[in-house]
Amino acid sequence: MAPHPIHPTVPAPPAPPALPLTAWARKYGKFSVHDRKSGLTPTGYTFPRLGNQLNSESIYEAHQTRKLLGFTSRELGQLDCLPTRELVPSTLPTYILPMLRIENWEIEPAQPDFGRDALYPMANGQGMWVASNPVVWSLLKPILSLATTMLMSIHTLPWFDALINAPRVPIPATRLSPEDQGRNDLYSFQARPAIQFGQPTASPIDRDKAFSILQHQFKYTFGFMKFGEDPQGSEHDPEASAMTSTNYDYMRYDPTPNKIPRVFTWLDYAGFEHLLRDDLNSAERMCIEWSVANTITHEVMHAIMYLRTALKGDFHGIENYFELEALAEVGNSFEKAINLGSTRPFLTADRLQSPPVAIPPLGYFFHRLYPTAYNIEDMDPDGAVLINPSISMVDEAFPIPITFYEDMQQEPFWSVAVRNFGHGLLHYRSRKEGSRTTLSITSNTREITYSKRKRFSALGHAYPALNNRFIAGVETLRLALLLTPEERRAMEFGRSLLISSKGEQAFWDSSALQKTRVDAAMTIMGSVNNVQLTQETQRTVRLGLIQCMVEAISNHQVQIAAIHGLEAVNRVTYPNRRAALMEWNRGTRVFLNALQTAKEGNHIEITPLLLDLEVARMVLVDPNNLTQLTTEELNEFQSIKIARAEYIQGNFTSCRNICAGILGTNCCSILARCSAAAILFALDKDLYGGWDERKGDLVIANGMMDSCFAAAPAAWKPLWDSLKIDLMDAVNALQRPSSPNQQLPEQNEQSV
Repeated sequence: MAPHPIHPTVPAPPAPPALPLTAWARKYGKFSVHDRKSGLTPTGYTFPRLGNQLNSESIYEAHQTRKLLGFTSRELGQLDCLPTRELVPSTLPTYILPMLRIENWEIEPAQPDFGRDALYPMANGQGMWVASNPVVWSLLKPILSLATTMLMSIHTLPWFDALINAPRVPIPATRLSPEDQGRNDLYSFQARPAIQFGQPTASPIDRDKAFSILQHQFKYTFGFMKFGEDPQGSEHDPEASAMTSTNYDYMRYDPTPNKIPRVFTWLDYAGFEHLLRDDLNSAERMCIEWSVANTITHEVMHAIMYLRTALKGDFHGIENYFELEALAEVGNSFEKAINLGSTRPFLTADRLQSPPVAIPPLGYFFHRLYPTAYNIEDMDPDGAVLINPSISMVDEAFPIPITFYEDMQQEPFWSVAVRNFGHGLLHYRSRKEGSRTTLSITSNTREITYSKRKRFSALGHAYPALNNRFIAGVETLRLALLLTPEERRAMEFGRSLLISSKGEQAFWDSSALQKTRVDAAMTIMGSVNNVQLTQETQRTVRLGLIQCMVEAISNHQVQIAAIHGLEAVNRVTYPNRRAALMEWNRGTRVFLNALQTAKEGNHIEITPLLLDLEVARMVLVDPNNLTQLTTEELNEFQSIKIARAEYIQGNFTSCRNICAGILGTNCCSILARCSAAAILFALDKDLYGGWDERKGDLVIANGMMDSCFAAAPAAWKPLWDSLKIDLMDAVNALQRPSSPNQQLPEQNEQSV
């Protein structure tokens, strides 16, 4: 034991045990070396407070906006873009393309084709990172089923038809920068005209032929890699989380006879390691599964491109450009075609650890513009950055809601939605609240830098023409007199998507407006606290404060209505959104009750506001669902129950103390307030002094009870019925004592 710091001869007391990390810190890293909390933990809703308005969570929000393109975690949660709720399980068929099946995965190092001479062991002695390992295959199966579903739909893309069938056209000199003038090794491919390719009649024959050639003729093989270690050998660039390559060095330089050209795709096993965690919910798991499946389809496009270059003997062949894109990166170009943009994770690594440790992605951003300066590092290293048009020096990112990851693993999404409306539905699911970054490239180092990011709202979103076609398609189906079952399912999906999109926008708009109203109220409170005001100014300030709170509570009600609408349309529940709204409801009750007793609250009538909050609370929470109730609410219900029991049993002192405790709580609900008021009136029913004042308070409690009963949802009616019939009616019938009575209430044994 270490010596005492003051008395060296006395052993120092043992240090207290370190507090455990929070769930968010275990998954997404700590805020600082000495912190047990993650800096990415969503902060609470803001509401006014009396006194010091310092926001202790502002340091976390500043950290989040730096990490999350200008968003806070709370905002991403309001947009339903955090994986904090459970999703509907996958309904995809378990079918896996022959090309992706277990027999086409690496079981030993691909030598002599490549230099790597060993595979990778899993942690905790679970075997090797090979598909034949049952632990690994259990992770792979749902991913490969999703990748299969995605690849089975690509034959309807004009982009994919062009990749397979379109002629290659030399890049004109007008698109070459001065340093690339004279190059004759750059080609592009264009979507074929409608007379040659039409989506409604697109055939999978060319797709299946390409897959078969890769599998059988070129022994297309999949395997795992470690980030920072290139399986091709140390001479290659290791900075990739996945890669696809042919064995062209082996084919060109090794003297071995009868060599076979082959194609390999390797995936960083770090993404799969996340799926081994036992603390992931279904949203986190499906987000990661989609990400890996998306990577597989991306890499398969590189393999198909090799059918036009290296696998034909053109070992120096550079990937082709699609139409007017300024970069040659066929995988990213494919993602642009199928998703109308590219995607990047919210998070990649915990950089507090050395070396940085991979962490779950938390979510993904949809990047509308492609290619941007960010994409230069992804391009074919032998390619060129074209001009006229060149890359975008602006990047626009929109957070993707977790419903998208659920969509991707639902069979009707593919058989109904994609089949009837085409690809690009990720665009419809992405939120209209975005982040815009201005990029620049330094002239000497060619390093990409960015200016301060700015948030913006794309009210018309990125693709108005496409939006209008989608809406028109849904409306056409709705107005049709005769619909096939498939068309009816498509119409229902399209309408639910449109309604859900509007509901999400309404919820976000009301959340943003809510913050504005609360900020205004806090500013007003600051002026009350810091400035000596005249009586007239004080009156104006009080009126302004009340108006801010009226508008804030009105927005609170709009948010709750939006949540109910979204839950009905999407057939899900949003427990985190409900909990956050309950937190705001409770915090605002605390503020209003404290305000009424403070000097700033003189002459402010808060009862109507508290009634509105009570009704909002009842609409938001089902009292029969204990998972929706906060600890304070459970304690409040229990306290009312105990107080009534104590009264009936004649334990009046205990009963009075419990009721006083209920009323002394700043977050006291109207239901609890009415119950405690009725019981206290019954306790003092024989006390002559103060009868009129107590009766007046009881009349007010009756009025509040009647208002709440009239507005109460069905689940709350029994509670208000019990209050009225079992308690309030009997108390209301009590008569004023005929003369002063000095008997203490606690000595009276009569009960109501």
